[in-house]
Amino acid sequence: MAANRGSAGRAVGIDGYPHGWVAARADGHGVTWATTTVEGIGQLLQPDVATGIDMPIGLLDAGERPCDGLARRELRGGASRVFTTPPRAVLELDPRVPNEEAQRVSRSTMGKGVSRQALALGPRILALDAHLARTAGLVVVEVHPELSFAQLAGSVLPRKKSAEGVSQRIDALAGWLPGVRGILDHRPAGVPVHDALDALAALWSAGRWRDGSARTLPMGATAPPFIAI
Repeated sequence: MAANRGSAGRAVGIDGYPHGWVAARADGHGVTWATTTVEGIGQLLQPDVATGIDMPIGLLDAGERPCDGLARRELRGGASRVFTTPPRAVLELDPRVPNEEAQRVSRSTMGKGVSRQALALGPRILALDAHLARTAGLVVVEVHPELSFAQLAGSVLPRKKSAEGVSQRIDALAGWLPGVRGILDHRPAGVPVHDALDALAALWSAGRWRDGSARTLPMGATAPPFIAI
C-alpha cells in the first residue's frame, strides 16, 4: 500500500450512510458524488486511486488495535466518537447470536465487551475487508472524519449532528474546498448532510495520503491497521 499512493489529482472519500456508502470523488476538476449498497463497496474502489474510508481496515485475531486508542487520545473531549474495533471472531458471529454470546467471545479475544455500534457495523467492516483481500491494485486507507476535521480546524469540533457542528465542519472544509456549500447542495438524495461532510473529510485525508503529507496513527505506519489524517 505504501509503495503506491495513487494517481496525482485523483482521490475518493467514502463514508457510511443509512442505505449503504456515499463517496465524494475528486478528479482534479471538481468533486462528484456516488452511492452504493453495503455489499456494493467494490463499485466505489478504483485501482490506483487514493481512497480514504471511514471504516476499520486491518482486523486482529485478538486484542485491541493501537490506532483506536491513539485516536481517542487525540480527540480530547470527543473520545467516545471512536469505537474499539473488535477482533475478527466477534465480527464474524452470526447476527442471530444472543448478545450474551457476543460479549463472551469479545471478552475472550479482546479482554472486554463489545459495543452495539461495533456489532452493528460488522457487515460493513467485513464487506470492505473481503473486497480488499481479493482485489489487487487498490490504494485504500482507513480515516476517521473526526480526526480529519480536528486537523483542519485546529481543535475538536462540536458533535456532527448539531447545527453548530455542521456549520463548523463546513467552515473547516471551505479553506480547502471553497465551493463546499454548493457541493453539499448536490449530494445524492437520502444522504444526510453530516455523512456527506464526513465523506468530504475522508476525501481530504485521502488526498493527503496520495501526496505524502498525511499523518498516521501510529506515527509512520504504512501497513494496516492505521489511521491516516
